[in-house]
Amino acid sequence: MATRAASGSFPTVQVAVGSGLLRAGLQALLTQAGVPLVLSGGEVLLIDDSWLPDPALAGTPGGVVALGSVVWASLLPELVVGGWAALPADPAPAELLAAVLGAAAGLAVLPAALARRLDSEPDDEPLELPLEEVSLTPREREVLRLLAEGLSNKRLARALGVAESTVKFHVQAVYSKLEVASRTAAVTRGIQLGLVSV
Repeated sequence: MATRAASGSFPTVQVAVGSGLLRAGLQALLTQAGVPLVLSGGEVLLIDDSWLPDPALAGTPGGVVALGSVVWASLLPELVVGGWAALPADPAPAELLAAVLGAAAGLAVLPAALARRLDSEPDDEPLELPLEEVSLTPREREVLRLLAEGLSNKRLARALGVAESTVKFHVQAVYSKLEVASRTAAVTRGIQLGLVSV
């Protein structure tokens, strides 16, 4: 598994989807968000339905983000050792980035509608996570949401219509309340606490 170049950076991602056009689009989207791409050995493997079913996934040590079939939601927990995400074939950019961060952090990430459907199945018990009480202001929630989209401080300032120093203040407030020290950790913690939706 590759290691991160610097604390707080995005995990490295290997894009291994069947369609060249989709691969190029995903690579452009991830690159624009500042996610480092690698040809092999990334912390997160991004795949699509062309991998169904592929025994090469068995025991994958890093995170796996699978696009396309909802079958992934039942297959990935059995195949992958690390975190995983099952998303539709056309996820929103924020949804994709949150899935990459969640999978890299060892979490299971599903779209809310699919998670509700799986939770409502009679054979499965609902997943209960101990969530601490974290109170973010509406502005801090907005900052966290934009952090999940991979925006730099300069782009955050433009999006919010405030000075870059104000953005830094809000980012530090989010870090403090979530008890983290980096953007990646803040987004991961936000996902865990349900403050960032995917």
